[in-house]
Amino acid sequence: MARGILSSVLAVFLIILAGAAPQARAETVRLSIATAGTTGVFYTYGGALASLISRYVPEVEATAEATGGSVENMKLLNNKQADLATTSADVVYQCYYDYKNSKYFKDQIKVEALFNMYNQPHHIIALADGDVKSISDMKGKRVVVGSPGSGTEVKTKMILQAMGLSYRDFTPEFLSFGEGTEALQDKNVAAAFLGVSYPAPAVVNLSLTTPIRLIALTDDEIGKITKAYPFLSRTVIPAKTYKGVDNDTQTVSVQTLVVCRPDLPPDLAYKIVKAVFEHKDELNMIHSSFRQTMLEHATPTIVPVSPGAKKYYEEKGVYKENAK
Repeated sequence: MARGILSSVLAVFLIILAGAAPQARAETVRLSIATAGTTGVFYTYGGALASLISRYVPEVEATAEATGGSVENMKLLNNKQADLATTSADVVYQCYYDYKNSKYFKDQIKVEALFNMYNQPHHIIALADGDVKSISDMKGKRVVVGSPGSGTEVKTKMILQAMGLSYRDFTPEFLSFGEGTEALQDKNVAAAFLGVSYPAPAVVNLSLTTPIRLIALTDDEIGKITKAYPFLSRTVIPAKTYKGVDNDTQTVSVQTLVVCRPDLPPDLAYKIVKAVFEHKDELNMIHSSFRQTMLEHATPTIVPVSPGAKKYYEEKGVYKENAK
C-alpha cells in the first residue's frame, strides 16, 4: 500500500514538473551587434554593450561582431545579418536621408536609434620626422584613408571634398586602424586618417614606438568642412593624449550612436537602454568614451528613436525630439 501511494505521489509530481517545464525554459534571444575593426573603440564599445545586455536583460544573449565599420554595419542591419550596430551620424545620414547621392547606398536603409554614444574626432596622423605638416602636404604621397566602407573613409572624403581635394591628389590606401598605423610605423605611407575616439589604442601603440605628429585643421578649414557637412563639428584632441604630441590638436568630430533594425521589439529596446543607463558605472570603467554616453544626451538622434527607447527616455523626463 505504501509503495502504491509513493508511486502515485511520484507520478503526480512528474506531471506537475512536466507541465511547468515549458514555462521554465524561456527561449534565449540572440542579438548580434555590428561594430568595426578589433583595434577601434567601436569594437570595444560593442563588446562591453554585448556583455552588459547579456548580464542584465533576461533571456537575451548578445555578441559583438568585428566588421568593416559603419557602412558595412548599415548593410548588415538591412540584410538582417545584425540586430544592433555602432555607427556614425554621417553614415546614418547617407543611408537614411541622402542615399540617392551616396556612393555606398542605392536605396534607403531604415534604422532606428537607441542612444547617442560619443563624439568621434578625426585623427590626422603623420610621422614627426616626415614632411607632411598639413593636408595639402599629402599631395603625391601614399595616405591611409580608412577601411573601404568605413565611417573613417566616409568622413575622410568629406573633409577632402570640403577643402577642394580628392583621392586623385594622392595615392589612397584603404587600411584598417591597425594596418594603417603599422604602415606608418614601417614608413610605407606618409600619413593616415583615423576616425576614432581618443585615446585610440592603435595610435597609442604607434606613438610608443614611432614619433608622430597630429595634424591640426585651421579655423578656415574647419569652417569649410562644417559648412558643407553640418553634422561635423569642431573639437580638440587634448595635448599629451599621445606620447610626443604636446599641443592641443584642433580637428572635426561626428556624433556616434547605437542603432537597431526597425523590427526590434519595443519592449526589448526598452530593456536594452534601461540596462545601459542603469549600469553606466560599469561601462565607464572600460574606456573614457563611455563617460560621454549620458542619459541627458541620449537624444536627439539623427534618425527616429525606437519606440521602446523613447518610452524609457520619456519616463526619465529626458527625451528630446529629433530636429529632422
